[in-house]
Amino acid sequence: MSADRMSQSAPLRYWRVQSALLLIGSLLISTVAWRQSDPSARVERTASIPATVCPNLGGDARTVALLPSAATKIKDAKSRKINFAKAKSNPYLLSSGSIVVAGSEVSSTVIRSRAGKYTSATTCLIGSGDQWFVGGSGGLGSTARILVINSGLSTSTIEIRSFGESGKTGEKVIALPAVSQREVRVDSLAPGEGVVALEVITRSGRVSAFLFDQRGRGLNSLGADFVSSGEASQRLVITAIPVRHRGSAIQTHQLHLIATGARSAVVDVELVSDGSRFTPVGLSDRTIESERVTSLRLPKELGKRPATLIVTSTEPIAGSVYSSTGREFAWSTPSISLKGVGWNVGGLEPTITMVGKTVRVKALVKLRNGKTLTKNLNGAEVLQWKVPPNSRLIELSGLDSIHFGATWSSSDGFTSIPLNPGTELERATTPTFDLGALFG
Repeated sequence: MSADRMSQSAPLRYWRVQSALLLIGSLLISTVAWRQSDPSARVERTASIPATVCPNLGGDARTVALLPSAATKIKDAKSRKINFAKAKSNPYLLSSGSIVVAGSEVSSTVIRSRAGKYTSATTCLIGSGDQWFVGGSGGLGSTARILVINSGLSTSTIEIRSFGESGKTGEKVIALPAVSQREVRVDSLAPGEGVVALEVITRSGRVSAFLFDQRGRGLNSLGADFVSSGEASQRLVITAIPVRHRGSAIQTHQLHLIATGARSAVVDVELVSDGSRFTPVGLSDRTIESERVTSLRLPKELGKRPATLIVTSTEPIAGSVYSSTGREFAWSTPSISLKGVGWNVGGLEPTITMVGKTVRVKALVKLRNGKTLTKNLNGAEVLQWKVPPNSRLIELSGLDSIHFGATWSSSDGFTSIPLNPGTELERATTPTFDLGALFG
C-alpha cells in the first residue's frame, strides 16, 4: 500500500474508533438513566454519625466528659491531626482544652463544677446552622461568656445577635481560624441587660457554640450553669426543672421567652407538677414582643418532684427557666421529642423526667459491676424515674416519642439538662448499577 493511501485511511480509522466510543457511551448513559427510573434498581444506603465537640473553658473548675465508653476515640479540638485515639478513661478529665469525640449513638456530656460552689452540665454538640440561647446576663456581677469552637480545617464565619428586655442590643461577626476557639463576654454584647437571648448563626463552616453563665458578688460565688441551646418553635417542653436542693425548696423560678420572628407571639403556659397540670395565674394569653426578652415569674412552690412547663405559642419562640436559691442557680431549657436516648451517667444519680401523650419506656441500665438491669416505665403524660446507684450507662426506648430531661443535686450544687442528642445520623443514598445488563 502506498504512503498516500495509508495517510488517507488513518483519519478514517480514527473516525470509526471515535464513533464506536460515542455509541458505547450513549448506551451506558441510556442504561444508567433507565436503571435510575427503575424501582427495582439496587440502592446502596450509607449512614454515619458525625463527631461532636466537648467544651472546656479552663479556669479553676473541674471539667470532665462523660463519654460513651473508655474505648471512645477522641482528639484535641485544636489539633490539625485527623487521627483519633482511645480516651482510655471515663469520665475523661479535660485538663487542657476542648476535645472532639468520635460519633456515637450515645451522647457525651460535660460536667463542670467547683467544690461547694456550683455544678453544671451540657451536651457535647456538632455545629448547627442556627442556635438560640435564652439565658445569661450582661449585668454587674455576671461573667457569662459564649464559647465558639471551630474544629474544622478551614476558616468559619459566625454571626452573634444579642437581645435584651429593651430589644436588640447588637450583632457581632466573627471569623474563626481553623481548629480554634474563642470566648466572647456576654456583657460586651448586651451591657447592663439582666437577661439575654443570643442567636448564633453559622455563615460558613461548622461551629459548635456553648453558653456558660457564672455570677458572683465580690469574692462570693452566686453559682454557675451552662445554658443549653435550642431551636425556635411554637411549642416548648421544658422538662426537669429542679425544685429542691439539700432538702429545701428552690423558691425563685422565672420563665424567659422571646418571639424570634418579626411578629409578636401570644403564649399559654401550663405547669405540670406532682401529677397535676394547670395554668398558673397570669400565664394565659400573654403577649411576647418580637425580639424582646420577656420574664414571667413562676410560683414559688413547684412541688416536691421536678416540674415541667409546656408553652404553646402563635409564633416561633425560644425560652428557658431560671431557678435560683441565691447561692446557686440552674437553667432549664426545652427538650426535643425522641423515641429513645442513651447516656453514660458516670455514677450520677439523676432524676429523669419523661413527657409525652403516654409514657411507655423500657429502661436498660448497665451497672459498674457489669450487671444489667431492665425496667418498664409506664405513666400518663409525665413520669419521673431516679437512676439507680452505681449506674454507668442507661438506654431509654419508648413506644412513642418522648421528651427527656434530667436534673440532680449534690454538695456542689444542682443543675438541669435536656437529653437532646448532640448530633444526628447522616444518611446518604447511592444507586448502584449492574453494567452486565448491557450484555444480557
